[in-house]
Amino acid sequence: MSKILITGSAGFVFSNMVLYYQQHTNHDIVSIDKLTEASSLQNVGYNPDIQTRRHRLYLGDISDYDFVSKIFRLEKPEIVINGAASSHVDNSIVDSQDFIKSNIVGTHSMLEACRDIHTPKVFIQFSTDECYGQIEKGSFDEDDKLNPRNPYSASKASADLICKSYINTYNLPIIITRCCNIFGGRQNKEKFIPKCITNLLQNKPCEVYGKGLQKREWIFVKDVFFALESIIKCGKLGELYNIGSGYELSNIELAKKIIGIMKLDGDLIKFVKDRPAHDFRYSLNHKKLKSLGWASKYNFDEALGYVIGWYKKNTWSWK
Repeated sequence: MSKILITGSAGFVFSNMVLYYQQHTNHDIVSIDKLTEASSLQNVGYNPDIQTRRHRLYLGDISDYDFVSKIFRLEKPEIVINGAASSHVDNSIVDSQDFIKSNIVGTHSMLEACRDIHTPKVFIQFSTDECYGQIEKGSFDEDDKLNPRNPYSASKASADLICKSYINTYNLPIIITRCCNIFGGRQNKEKFIPKCITNLLQNKPCEVYGKGLQKREWIFVKDVFFALESIIKCGKLGELYNIGSGYELSNIELAKKIIGIMKLDGDLIKFVKDRPAHDFRYSLNHKKLKSLGWASKYNFDEALGYVIGWYKKNTWSWK
C-alpha cells in the first residue's frame, strides 16, 4: 500500500483513476483540484465535509506554491501523479493565460515542493502527444524533437522541459509520460467525443472541424490507468514513455461511428470552420511502454458503446 498524490482529481482522467484506486486497491489517495469548468466534485462522488483515510481532497491551485508545500509537508506522498492541466486547445487559442499558469507555473510549484519539502519515490508528469506537433506518416518516438503548434501544447512541452531540467539538475525521481487522445465517462462536454454524443442526445448534429479528415489516436481511459501503473512499477526514473493504442481514426470516421452505434439516421454531421493551426495527425510509437509488459485491454468499439451509454445515463454531467 502506498500514499498517492494525484492532481487534477476532479477532472476527466483522474476522477476515473481516483474511483478505480478506491475500488480496486488499498492505496491511500490524496488529491488536489481547483474545480474549473472541466471538473466537478460529483465526478468523484465527493463530500468535502467528510475527509476519509481512503481519499483526502484538497481544493486549491497547484500554481500556489505555499498551498502545495503545505500538502507535501503534511501528507508526504510516496507517489505523485501530476495530472492537473488546462487542456482544451480551443480555449487556449482564445486566452492562453490560464494554460501558462496551470501547466507551467503549476508544474514548477509541484517540482519545487518535491525538491524543498518532500521527495517522493516517483513523480509522474502526465503530458500529451501534442508536444511533438503533427506527423504525416509514421509515429513519434520518445526522443523526437518537440514542435508544439498551439498555446496548450506549448505550455505542456514547456512543463516537460522544466521536468527534464529538474531530473538533470536536482536528480529528482521524475518520469514523463505523453499520452494520445483519451476517451471515457466524466469527460467535459467541450471535447469531441462527449460533444458529439450529447449533441445527438439533444437532436443536434455532430460538429466537425473542416472536412473532418484530421486523424487522432484514441485510448480508453482505463487503459491509461494500467499504463501508468506499469510505468510506476517498472519504468526507469528519468525516462519518458509514450502512452498509445495504435488505434487511429479520422474525425469524420469517428463521428460516423458514434452515429452508427447510437443507431441514428439522417443528416447528423455539421461541418464548421476549422480551428487555427489545427494539427492534422498525431501518432505515438509506444513500444517502450509495451516492453514494460503493458498492453491495451479494451476494444475501441466496445468501449465507445460503453461511453455512449454512460452519457445517456449520467445526464448530470452535461445538462
